[in-house]
Amino acid sequence: MEPVAQLLYQYRAPSGSHLQPVESSKPITSSGYELCPGLIHLVQENVFSGSSSENPYSRLNDFEETCSCLHIKGMADETLR
Repeated sequence: MEPVAQLLYQYRAPSGSHLQPVESSKPITSSGYELCPGLIHLVQENVFSGSSSENPYSRLNDFEETCSCLHIKGMADETLR
């Protein structure tokens, strides 16, 4: 049996509506909020490059710790993440 040839686009990352994050059951009741530029810089500074020496779980843990520093009145922590 001969192997089936695949086109290059078939190797790309999957996409579609089924990959969207689950909608939060906790609505945002805040009328507005402001993200501190320092927090944005902190998140941007800790980028995951995908190299074999990096642990993706450690990066996710760091990101969750950073997000836990931010509390917005009227928004659940789970919604913020």
